Amino acid sequence: MKTAAQHNGDVIRRASKATMALQGFAIVLMLGLAYVLADISHRYATLQDGIRENALWSVYQLDREARRLHEMLHLMHVENDLSPTRLKALSTRYDILYSRMDIIEKANFEQKFALENSVIEKIAPIKDVVFGIVGYFDKIAAGKAPTVAEMDLIDAKLETTIGNTEELLIYTNNWVSVNRAESRNELLNLQIKSAVLVVMLVFSVIFLIFSLRRQLRSVRRAGLDLESMAQELNASYLAAEAGNQAKSQFMATMGHEIRTPLNAILGTAELLELSPLPVEVAPGVQTIRRSGNALLEIINEILDFAKIEHGKIEVDIRSVALLPLAEATVEMIRDRALEHGNRVALLLPEKLTATSIKTDPTRLRQVMLNLLSNAVKFTRDGVVTMTITETARKNSPLLRIEVADTGIGIDPCNMDKLFRPFSQVDASISRKYGGTGLGLTICKQIVEALGGDIGVSSTKGEGSTFWFEIPMVAADEQPETSLASAPSSGASDTLPVLNILLVEDNLVNQQVAAGFLRHLGQHVLIANDGFEAIAAVGQHSFDLVLMDMQMPNLDGIEATRRIRAMAEISADLAIIAMTANASDDDRLMCTQAGMNAFQSKPVTMPQLRSIVAGARKITAAAEPLPERGREDRRSFDDGFAARRSEIVDALGDEAFEELLSSFFDDAAKVLDDLAVALKTNDYGRIDPLLHTLKGAASSIGLLEIAETSQRLRGSDFSEKQLSALEKLMTSNKQRCAN
Repeated sequence: MKTAAQHNGDVIRRASKATMALQGFAIVLMLGLAYVLADISHRYATLQDGIRENALWSVYQLDREARRLHEMLHLMHVENDLSPTRLKALSTRYDILYSRMDIIEKANFEQKFALENSVIEKIAPIKDVVFGIVGYFDKIAAGKAPTVAEMDLIDAKLETTIGNTEELLIYTNNWVSVNRAESRNELLNLQIKSAVLVVMLVFSVIFLIFSLRRQLRSVRRAGLDLESMAQELNASYLAAEAGNQAKSQFMATMGHEIRTPLNAILGTAELLELSPLPVEVAPGVQTIRRSGNALLEIINEILDFAKIEHGKIEVDIRSVALLPLAEATVEMIRDRALEHGNRVALLLPEKLTATSIKTDPTRLRQVMLNLLSNAVKFTRDGVVTMTITETARKNSPLLRIEVADTGIGIDPCNMDKLFRPFSQVDASISRKYGGTGLGLTICKQIVEALGGDIGVSSTKGEGSTFWFEIPMVAADEQPETSLASAPSSGASDTLPVLNILLVEDNLVNQQVAAGFLRHLGQHVLIANDGFEAIAAVGQHSFDLVLMDMQMPNLDGIEATRRIRAMAEISADLAIIAMTANASDDDRLMCTQAGMNAFQSKPVTMPQLRSIVAGARKITAAAEPLPERGREDRRSFDDGFAARRSEIVDALGDEAFEELLSSFFDDAAKVLDDLAVALKTNDYGRIDPLLHTLKGAASSIGLLEIAETSQRLRGSDFSEKQLSALEKLMTSNKQRCAN
């Protein structure tokens, strides 16, 4: 028949297995739903006009720019107007057409459209014409007017191209319409599938709820039963603990009650021995004294054990002359040893590192005396030797004391009974030799309280050697004390008291650093990020700022820049970086931001002491970096506004923003390609890349970028020019965003 505990265990195990199965089922449903959602997302993306570019829009742009170029060229030819202004406008119009053709060639259209053979065939003749007349327009860009024959040739080619672009536009429009219809049908099918899956999921969740409720009821019943059992066990434990404490209290009380009259008996016996006694009375008085001393040892052991059980064993560390203590202890046991026919020897080292050590002399004597007493008790007509040596463990000096005897020894199978309370290796020993079995237990507790270890080695019939080791600290030397634990007064006497702002986002780091600083007697205010630091600096007066580099919301670098830019803040304010990053680049960033010094983490007490001590002497190491991004918005080119208005009128705001985003994405790739070309010395790629950038910028109305790109085409392109172009791109992007 199963017990209540076994039944509850079976209930919990079944509930655990059922819960695991339900969890697995729920995971399968979640994966299925995730698959459908991913498929819907993919279909939705396919339904869009393109991943980044709209195919229909791009083809429309190409057709429109081809017609405008042809119209302008034809008009110039008819009017015979080849003025520099008209030629420059014609060159610009061709650059726009060139960029549109380049975009179509490199654009990331929907894969199905891009791989259409018909699309490739229709784009090829247009591409040949647009890229084939680049030489003529390069001459025009250089300021050379074309001949009449060249004008006729270009006009004829553009005439043919217009027809091709119109045909491509019609084909693209039809393809997009058909593809959208197919995608809508596919999306509708997916919606039906997802609806079915959602219905299944709803029913599954209902099933899970009912199943989990049933399992929860079973587990709750089992939990209540276990709680009741735990309460019963706790009550039993408290009763046992109360009984144990009552026993210990009884032992301590009885020990004290017995010790009081026993001391009177021993004192009286000692007084009697000092007076002249009849011959027949003197042996009886000696017996009273020896028996009383034996009983006193037992009572002392009981009292010590009662203290140990209550965790009240105490040690009093002070200076001790080691050799005199050992000699006095041996002399105390010598008379008892002679009664058993034993000889007691004390072996001392020729030289000790320290003749006086720091320990508890009373407890040390108690351990030595207990071990000597045991050795004398279990030895007849033999030798008891106490040896003192000096050893080391992990570079720490240790005092080792061994007590060896030639007595009865200990059987190896009984060694595990040693150092246990009220335990002896043989039950008959207590009758033959006496004792409580507490002596070694007390010795073990005392040695451990002194920070040492105790052990034994023995051979049956040959004797035993008990040893213990304790730390050996010279009495004429002060114990080493860490800075972290030094008293506050000593830590801050020589330091100035500063108002310190600690900027740190990690709570643990805050507590450690603030604790160290307050330990050094400093006034500390904590900020959790750069914004709080700026606010605190504006409201309070600080002598020192400890600034973490990496923080949420606003990092330490930017916070330092803003603090240095505050007119009301003194330039003498010391700002020191505190970070786990310790590279040269990080140090340079800190210096450029206006920080005075750099301290890598983790920061220790001595490091903080040094920082505080030198805070008054710190001077600014670098001027803060000039603030960027304040160019006058009125210098923003009016051409961008005109171009934006033109595109918005044709396609709307959303399309323009998409086109603008696409331009900056493409421009970033062009800049990366330029950097690679410089790195690999592939100068042949630089001119086409700049030409592409120029055309794309012109089409969006960013004439400053277009003119800069054109100007750089005719120069020796370098890293410096690339950097200038990147800054110009960033500046224009910020303007457009605003």
